[in-house]
Amino acid sequence: MRISGITYAPRKTHKVRNTTVLIILLILILAIAVVVISGIVGWSLVHPKHKSLETFSANIGPEYREVEFKDIKNAVKLKGWFFEKKGSTKTVILAHGYKQNRLQFSEKTLDMIKAFLGKEYNVLTFDFRNCGQSEGDTTTVGKLEKDDLLGAITYAKDNGSKHVVLMGFSMGASTSIMAAAESLQKDEIIDAVIADSPFSDLGEYLNGSLQNWSPLPRIFNGITLLSIKLLTGVDPYNVSPKKSMENLGSIPVMLIHSKDDSAIPFSNSEELYSVYNSSQGTKGEFWQVSGVDHVGAYEKHPQEYMDRVFKFLDKVYEQE
Repeated sequence: MRISGITYAPRKTHKVRNTTVLIILLILILAIAVVVISGIVGWSLVHPKHKSLETFSANIGPEYREVEFKDIKNAVKLKGWFFEKKGSTKTVILAHGYKQNRLQFSEKTLDMIKAFLGKEYNVLTFDFRNCGQSEGDTTTVGKLEKDDLLGAITYAKDNGSKHVVLMGFSMGASTSIMAAAESLQKDEIIDAVIADSPFSDLGEYLNGSLQNWSPLPRIFNGITLLSIKLLTGVDPYNVSPKKSMENLGSIPVMLIHSKDDSAIPFSNSEELYSVYNSSQGTKGEFWQVSGVDHVGAYEKHPQEYMDRVFKFLDKVYEQE
């Protein structure tokens, strides 16, 4: 009688093959999930919900006029307010932060504006694209906002302002530095920059601190940054105030940053300050605040804040 042997090798091979396919499918599903989730987060970051413009009583705020102008590339209509100090040719342009509007500190912004008017400055405050009442449907956290700010500078100069100061907060602070550097390449040179809580390089900042704006773990950062580039055409690593700092010429800069900033680390302004001093051969102003969070110095210490700002500006205009 012939007895045939039984082998189990094929079954084992078949089982291993199935396990391998299952693992590959799981990895593929996980990869797709990471890409999709990162894309959704990236989309939400460049399409933030508009913050409504607050209304205030006419007897609280100084007189102003509604203004409209285009960004420097004539692509987007921007809206804002111009507070005029009769006879003055000096204008401060306020540049707000991410997810904000022309009233960076809500109603308290009016106190800041009154202080500037009291020192013989006009004030132009406006909404960046995709913010407040301005046109646009995408926020690029500085790249295209720079064009908006250059448009604001042109508007101010075309309406009698011979001297322009840029004062920005968070995203607006970084944008102010970049716009100031670019103004040197045009005929719209500005007199000074006051930057409150800027980031030094958007790509580096988001790669290290994206969790401040997103619920995703750090493993998603790279793909989220790539999704932002694909959605906007803007590479976050090309939004770099520290590179602009090297090209500011003799434009005076005042930095303000809290050591306790939980949104944009204090080290960002330290880096900007170092680059500015080493490249320009002169010292900028750097007010290092403690005990407040992101862009919190003005609301916590309004009098000291404005005193320091005016001391800085007095030095700027003493040189003329």
